[in-house]
Amino acid sequence: MNNKIIWVFGPSAVGKETFIKYVYNNRPIEILNRLGWQKRDIIICNESIDWVVQDENDGNREFRENLDKIIQKYSKNNSNSAILIKGQNLDFDNNHLNNVRESLPNDKHEIIFLYTNFNVLYNRYKGRKWWNESMTTDTWRNWIKKQIGFLKDHQKRGFPIRTLDSNDDKKYLDIDFPSI
Repeated sequence: MNNKIIWVFGPSAVGKETFIKYVYNNRPIEILNRLGWQKRDIIICNESIDWVVQDENDGNREFRENLDKIIQKYSKNNSNSAILIKGQNLDFDNNHLNNVRESLPNDKHEIIFLYTNFNVLYNRYKGRKWWNESMTTDTWRNWIKKQIGFLKDHQKRGFPIRTLDSNDDKKYLDIDFPSI
């Protein structure tokens, strides 16, 4: 059986890594059934979590350029798996989603977009080590709108998108896309 390649996107602090690890560690039946992953092995592309660019000089930008090749290896070494990848806007710039889909045409490719109430998100931003006073609500709204634009472009190219609410209850219920 073919793999599912699942890119997990969403605004900073929405809980992409939390979602990925929660599904992997807890295997919540209700969520797996709803997402159609109940009979699949759950695999995390750890490199997508480790190579998150948070500073231009952290070296992860260069590592992340090879992410599409890493995902191809995960797929070739597994079958009937849901391979979860933490996405960044940089992956759109590097054309990773399209490159992976072209290199793995027998796998199913989809996007999970995590979102929750903007005020909740903004309060989460303020708790991050990289947050500073210049990061206004307008700055973050524009960043989210930019990512939604990237996602809509990929949706037009045939990537199905499922939007889940990443509030603190860990139910990850379906909500409408775009969520703004």
